[in-house]
Amino acid sequence: MRHAAGFSLVELIVVILVLGIVSAGTAIYIVRGMQAYTDTVRRDRLTATARAATERVVRELRNALPNSIRVATDAGVACIEFIPVDSASAYLEDLAPQGSLSAFNAVPYAPPPAGNRYVVVYPYATAPLYAAANPGPVAAYDPASNAAAGEVRLAGAHAFAHDSPRRRFFLTGAPVSFCIDGASGRLERYTGYGFTAAPAAPPAATPSLLAEHLQLVDGGAAVTPFAWDPGSLTRAGVVTLDLRYMEEGEWVRLRQEVQIRNAP
Repeated sequence: MRHAAGFSLVELIVVILVLGIVSAGTAIYIVRGMQAYTDTVRRDRLTATARAATERVVRELRNALPNSIRVATDAGVACIEFIPVDSASAYLEDLAPQGSLSAFNAVPYAPPPAGNRYVVVYPYATAPLYAAANPGPVAAYDPASNAAAGEVRLAGAHAFAHDSPRRRFFLTGAPVSFCIDGASGRLERYTGYGFTAAPAAPPAATPSLLAEHLQLVDGGAAVTPFAWDPGSLTRAGVVTLDLRYMEEGEWVRLRQEVQIRNAP
């Protein structure tokens, strides 16, 4: 009798083992490729988020009122605070000798946005800007002012402590703070809390979220995300941002310097 040719059990086992080894090797390459793709996507997303958040902070800081920068750190929260400028112009007569006044004349100026706005004259130092004193450099702005005619009305009688050497005044919004919470890793923007004599970290207001995954510790060492050099008579002030992001072991560090005008 003639028997049909076939495979022995040993041959089948050998084939199965060889196919298993080839499949395992192929799977490793596939898994590694997918992991590399996932890591690249996560790194790109983290970098894009970091750049967008940093650019937002930089844009707003560039519009800060001279001498309004304050940095505060408390209980794992780091903040930088400033007063944003909406508009500026020059007034036409000396203000300080007049004592309390409710309006003054100026060169026509761009009207500020709606909301609580302030008139600032000669911001020569930081502390007086946040003291809310009368006499002082900051007065509440009356939105009924006629900007096209150069009329500046104050919401209440106010005496400016000093005249600007160049008769310059600024129209500003309320103070703004950017804060990083080391525990949650969130970068948040605070506003609407008003003027406070001492900076708070964080201020007493409801924040808006800008970014997540920020770190205030790197390799066991504390990170200083906001540093302020007030400058001098010959150069502008400089804010140094050192923002570090980490997500699932991926690190992104963005360091940038922002020049702040300090001529009041």
